[in-house]
Amino acid sequence: MTGQPARDLIEDLGEHLSDTDHKDTVLCSGRAKKTLITPEEFVEIRDIDSPKRTAFVDGGDGTLEESPNFLITINRIYFSLFCGKSRIKPRSKSRVQFFSCVTSSVSADQRASIRYDTRLFPYSKSDERYLPDESALASKSDSNAVLQGSRINSLSRSFAEWRLARHVVDEELEKGDVIVMDGSLQTSFKNESAYTEELYRAAVAKGVIVCGLSKTSRLVTESGEPLLARIEEIAKDVKYGRWYVRVAEETAPDNKGYVLAVKLHPKSQYVYRFEILREQFKKMNQDEIGMVLGSLAENSEDVAMLGYPYGLIDADRFAQVRYNELGMYRSYIRSEMMRHPGGKKMLKYSTANQAHDHLNGVTS
Repeated sequence: MTGQPARDLIEDLGEHLSDTDHKDTVLCSGRAKKTLITPEEFVEIRDIDSPKRTAFVDGGDGTLEESPNFLITINRIYFSLFCGKSRIKPRSKSRVQFFSCVTSSVSADQRASIRYDTRLFPYSKSDERYLPDESALASKSDSNAVLQGSRINSLSRSFAEWRLARHVVDEELEKGDVIVMDGSLQTSFKNESAYTEELYRAAVAKGVIVCGLSKTSRLVTESGEPLLARIEEIAKDVKYGRWYVRVAEETAPDNKGYVLAVKLHPKSQYVYRFEILREQFKKMNQDEIGMVLGSLAENSEDVAMLGYPYGLIDADRFAQVRYNELGMYRSYIRSEMMRHPGGKKMLKYSTANQAHDHLNGVTS
């Protein structure tokens, strides 16, 4: 020990990481087939003459008011359409915005439990068809920390992304087209699989290829190294500028994707986790896989972020709820609260969670 804790920490961590022996088999959960990553397994992504029409779907949300017994959120879902570098004007509405309100109720039967119910409030009646059923968003917990530390904030938005994707498949895409979700094809919430399966059945029946692209991955090799970082090291012995490599065929019920690692531009700083619906991937030959990834690579040449699909940059921009917008929406919600006979009570509940923010404002 040097008496300098930051230096000691880094030296200790460096010693731990330097002891790692490379074991380049992917560590997967369940009965997933293990894959050994070697330079020989990398496949070049080549230029293609006719890129596939591709839809990109993303969503965003922001908390407006919260208390121990209610949560109000603004949600946005959005899709864009591209064919290579060219934007395509969609036939249907591309962005939907709605409020969600989660309330809790306590049941003290044999064992105390808390039930969460969600109500959705779209900006227009016609937007209801893009939103999930409120009954699917209901949940129950044995925890007494009501509405605290949970993923309930993003529940409505996540379900709505899948429902919007289903409409995109039905109304915008044709056989051979591609839809790319921002993130994994893995589900995280109770009842979410009903919405993913709805999308998958429609896409398979129509011949639309379902994919997901994740900017990060928690997968590791059997030696404990971060998978994408290790693949990037192995790729130094690969002669291709753009490539993909098979990573894992997950078999867990909540994960329907075949996992690849991809580099979509020779100058990209990043390797991404990319999934294709397993049911479809196993029927695709190398040329068909190359067509999907070649189309994505052609859309990944924007200088703002080389190697990342511009369709997802565009989707993030129009779905994101920016911090400077939240104040406007909070004022709107609070003005409506004060019109209501119980508005002062609502605000009193809401301020129960704001002491920490107040203290930060005082001491910052």
